[in-house]
Amino acid sequence: MAKKQKQENTTDELLRDIFITQLGLAGLTQHQIREIVGVDMHRVNRIVKHFKKLNK
Repeated sequence: MAKKQKQENTTDELLRDIFITQLGLAGLTQHQIREIVGVDMHRVNRIVKHFKKLNK
């Protein structure tokens, strides 16, 4: 039973990361992404900071 709970948590986290990625690619600011997804700013920064490198 505990393994199923961990798998669901992992899936939820992955979907949140994908959602953050899509919102970042759509051009939303990090603050807007944080408000929409409902996660802390550090998590958004960890993902979105890579987009700046791709754009250069």
